[in-house]
Amino acid sequence: MPDTHPEELIRQLRSLAEDFADVHHLTLCTGLLDDTDILMPLISRIRTTQSLTYKAITLTLSAGDSITATAAGRRAVEHLTSAARHGNDAGGHLLKGIPAATALHRAPRSAPRPARTPRTSANHLALRRHFSAATGLLRDAPVMCLDAAALVTAALATGGTAAAPEVLPRLTDPQRAAFRLISQGAVRVRQREGRPPFLDTSVPTPTVTATVAALERKGLVTRDTSTSLEEGQELVLTPAGQRGLPALVLPATSSSRATPAPAPPRRRTR
Repeated sequence: MPDTHPEELIRQLRSLAEDFADVHHLTLCTGLLDDTDILMPLISRIRTTQSLTYKAITLTLSAGDSITATAAGRRAVEHLTSAARHGNDAGGHLLKGIPAATALHRAPRSAPRPARTPRTSANHLALRRHFSAATGLLRDAPVMCLDAAALVTAALATGGTAAAPEVLPRLTDPQRAAFRLISQGAVRVRQREGRPPFLDTSVPTPTVTATVAALERKGLVTRDTSTSLEEGQELVLTPAGQRGLPALVLPATSSSRATPAPAPPRRRTR
């Protein structure tokens, strides 16, 4: 299989993240499936998930020496492999939901139920259990794809050589995660009708405004003010953020904090 050019790989990873996010959103809509129209949507989601998993595996295999020659590239392949594994496991849970969906599909139509009546049959519970498991797996897959894209971007920035030493601000783990998403254009700031600003992300992730505000204060990200807040302003890296991308995306191995020694046992006194 021919190697995929790094720029094309980044583009496909971003697209794959959005596709996984779309399927994740669909799995959240289990309650919208009616007893008489439940089997075909489920089968459609299984096929879509399997297609995305196959695409993730294909991208993993097409990442050639130009990517895997760097530490960032190798970690990108690890993230992409994990995304494929999550998609495969999610598809397995959806497959396990077919017997319950088939039973509901073949069940005779009953009298109309009042609105918001919980469905507590064994088949409904089984279907919701499998959908819930698939939803959890598909929630992580888009972020893994964007993390892989950020790592490939870092590999291109280093050009296979070590980045020049630069004084970089210290980031918490949530700030690093938000930084990776922002580096791939996945975060926008919106504000409507005088309400406080909020974040609009292209993938399901618990990024909060305080985390992004901290990155802005440290001069690593900024807003694209060419659009209004109501439409959404994309967060982009500043020149300092672009220069520090490899060091901020890749965790430092040599300067990692040492594990503190366990505290001595306390003596009991009467």
